[in-house]
This record gives sequence, structure tokens and C-alpha cells, in this order.
Amino acid sequence: MSSILFEKKRANINGAGVRLATILVGLCLSAFWLGQPFLQRQIAAEALAIHPWLPSGIFSLMVLLGGLLSIFFIRLGDWRRLSLIAGLVSGAAFLLPGFVAGNAVLWSSLALAGLFAGFGLSVVVTCLGDTATPVRNFAGLLLLLGLVSTGLEQIQETLLAGFSFQQGLLGVAAAAFVAIPLSRLMPSSGSKRISLLNDQGNQLSAGLLAALAGSLLLFLGSGLLWYLCEPLASAMALAVSAQSELVLMLAGPVGAMVAAILANRAGYAVPFVVAAVILLAALALLQFLPGETGYLTGFSLVAAAVFFAAAYVLALIAQLDGSGRFAPLLLVAPLAGLMLGHLVAGKFAAGENFLLLWGGTATLWVVGTLLLLWAGKSR
Repeated sequence: MSSILFEKKRANINGAGVRLATILVGLCLSAFWLGQPFLQRQIAAEALAIHPWLPSGIFSLMVLLGGLLSIFFIRLGDWRRLSLIAGLVSGAAFLLPGFVAGNAVLWSSLALAGLFAGFGLSVVVTCLGDTATPVRNFAGLLLLLGLVSTGLEQIQETLLAGFSFQQGLLGVAAAAFVAIPLSRLMPSSGSKRISLLNDQGNQLSAGLLAALAGSLLLFLGSGLLWYLCEPLASAMALAVSAQSELVLMLAGPVGAMVAAILANRAGYAVPFVVAAVILLAALALLQFLPGETGYLTGFSLVAAAVFFAAAYVLALIAQLDGSGRFAPLLLVAPLAGLMLGHLVAGKFAAGENFLLLWGGTATLWVVGTLLLLWAGKSR
């Protein structure tokens, strides 16, 4: 009788409201990343004894760990409860530094918040990957993340100017707490099941490994360019206007919107090739068309190509994971690539060896695209 009642309450994973709630939970648990530009500027403005990238590094590293650990229970736990706990613990952890001073407390709080945000975000990507239209749903998540990030960037000079670093963390905590009621609208489980008694189908296939490796390379190249966007403008002695910066930030959401509209109509091969061609054209513009026009056009095309390709990359990995056991790697692989890109970016921060930077990024994308094309054929 209890199982019948449970099934009646079970949310349809393909329902519009369920998918929207899942995307919004992902947005809430990503609030710390979205608020990074403001938090970093406040660290500098308040002359805090903190490296600007250290809070983000600690949080991201623990999200990565949370994603890896989620592999062991993502198909066994109740997704609603996992998301609720993720929002509750992450929010409480972000609140703590506002009441207890000291860097040790800050680092511990960010680590705890990142770990549980990793659990919650693993649920989000797993849920979206289980839907009937994963490309459209991942594109929707990327679109919303891009739009909110752009909006926060535009208002921080005015509305957020009077807020401190600690108050910024309180805002992040509030966003994490919003995930708690939203989690009740999510499904308790997905469409894939793993067997605890039979390991067949619960192992990484060659196609899935190739797709993960390809995604790692694509996001490594993307992270490399993303973190160097502002330093390269300074190195090129460019004065990028506020209007140009807005166009640049909106290019990514436009790419995600195109992916959402096209969805699976063109399969996977064509979008991967198109994204690679666009990115290579952008790198050529950055090399051969100096000045603000080349910079703005080049990096706008880069952002559009990355957001467009990302929706298809995540959907392909989800489809190749037949058992669904490795769905949290949808979070781990891109995040690891972006973090590695950040580390490598430091080698080019001085603005030297532009040709090496463009060539290295092009190589990463070409090899990554070839791996994804091969993985797509192995389905």
C-alpha cells in the first residue's frame, strides 16, 4: 500500500514544472560561483588578507569531491532529500563566517558548503540527464546561469556597492536556502536503475570514457580562455566599454538558447563540428584582427560556442551512461576542466605567447571534438 501511495506522489521527471524546479535548484546551489566577481572585488576593496581566487578554489575543489562521492549513492538516495540537505547545509555553512570571524572558519565553511553543493548539483545534472530532452534541459540551465551572471555583473556597481564581503556570503546563503522548498518539486528518483547484485552495465564503457575525456579537453580550453579574458584585454591595451562587455556576456546565453531551440534535431555530430568551427574562427579573429573589434567579436564567438557545445556534451555523456551510475561525472568532468584551465591560465597572464595560447586552445578543442564524435558513434 505504501509503495502505491509513493508512486502517486512521484513527480514526472519530464514535467515542465519538475524540470524548471530542478534547474532553479542548480541555480541556487551555484550562487557562490555567480557571485564571484562581486566577492573578489570586495576582497580587494576591503584589503582582506585573502587571495582573491582562494575562496572559489576551495569551494570548487569540494564541489568536485562531492560530485565524485555522489557516484556511490546518487541512484540509491532520495533526490528530494539530498537536494534539501544540500541547500540546508550549504546555506548554514555560508552563514557561519558572517557571525564568526577568522580565516580558518571561512575556509572550513566554504569547504563544507562546497561539499554539500556538490551533492546537490550532482542530483541536478543526474535528473536533467535522465529526462527525455537532455540537450534542451541542459541548455536551459546554462541559459539561466548565463543570464543571472550577466545581471549580477550589471548591478554590482550600483545596487551591490554598499555590501561587504560577509554580506555577500549572506546573500549566497539566502540563495542556497531557496533550494530547500524547490527540492520538494523535484522527482525522488530517475528513469535509470543500477543493480547492486549485477555489475554488468555499471562500468565505464569506452564510449563514455572518450566522451568524458573529450569534455575535459573542451572545458580545459574554455577555462583557459575564460580566465584570461580580462587580462588579455589589459595586455592588448584595450578599453572595453560597458556596452561591449554586456554584449560579450550575453553571447554565452545566446549560444545556449540556440542549443535549446535545436535540441536533438541535428544529432550530436553536427553541433560538435559547428561549435569547433566557430571557436577556431574566433581564435583566428583574435590573432589576425587586433583591437577592440577583434577582441569583442572573437570572445563573443568563443562564449557562444562554449555554451552551445556544453549542452550537447552533457547530454551525450548522460546518454552514454546506460546505468546512470556515473551521472555525477556530468558535473565533475566540466568542473575539472575549468579548474585546470584556470591553473594553466596563470602561465599566460602576462599577455605573452598569444599564438601559443590560440594554438594550444585550438588543439584542445580539435582533439576533444574528435573524441566526442567517436563517442557519439559508439552509442
